[in-house]
Amino acid sequence: MRARNFFKLICISVMVLVLTSCSIFGGGSDKKKEEEKAKNESKSKASSTKKEDDSVINQELKKQYEMYNEIIQYKVKQENKLIKQSEERYKKLKEESNKKTESKSEDGADKEDKSSSKEDSDSSKQKDDQGKQ
Repeated sequence: MRARNFFKLICISVMVLVLTSCSIFGGGSDKKKEEEKAKNESKSKASSTKKEDDSVINQELKKQYEMYNEIIQYKVKQENKLIKQSEERYKKLKEESNKKTESKSEDGADKEDKSSSKEDSDSSKQKDDQGKQ
């Protein structure tokens, strides 16, 4: 039994060795030649159609590139508009705050008198509310 298994193992290993050596050293060279011919034919066909495809592809790429540039230009314009609007708003707010501070500084004495009279009226209201309860 052991001799039989050993003999089978040697036969299988020899067959594997023969097959690998054939494929490495030129076994099936006819198939390789046919494959090379098919590749060469497909390359020549591809090169002829490639020129036509390149022009169509290039045209499409140019159109897409132009569209992309237009989109970028539009975005830049919109951002510039937003910046201008925010600057204008800031200027308006600044002017309004300056006007308010100027009017406060001019009416500072009058407002102090009004605030003290308001405090007096508030304290009298609180006393009245406490008396009613």
